[in-house]
Amino acid sequence: MPYRITNDCIACGDCTVVCPRKAIVLEGSTYNTVGDINSTTDVVRDGAMDEPPEKLVAFYRITAGCNNCGCCREVCPAGAIIWED
Repeated sequence: MPYRITNDCIACGDCTVVCPRKAIVLEGSTYNTVGDINSTTDVVRDGAMDEPPEKLVAFYRITAGCNNCGCCREVCPAGAIIWED
């Protein structure tokens, strides 16, 4: 598959909607810490917090069903879908 989704993905899901082959699937999700955390004190440098803020981050994968039409790349607002040889 020449198309690949990079770490620049913002998990908007636009690519999954436009894919005519439904070849882009949700691979999973994880909670990522937001902000600059001091690992010894768990404090965000903008201000102390009891627990660091988190945000749910989804990640997608292009499957073998891809026909390389490029629809996903055209709608990606983050430019996270790239062509690889």
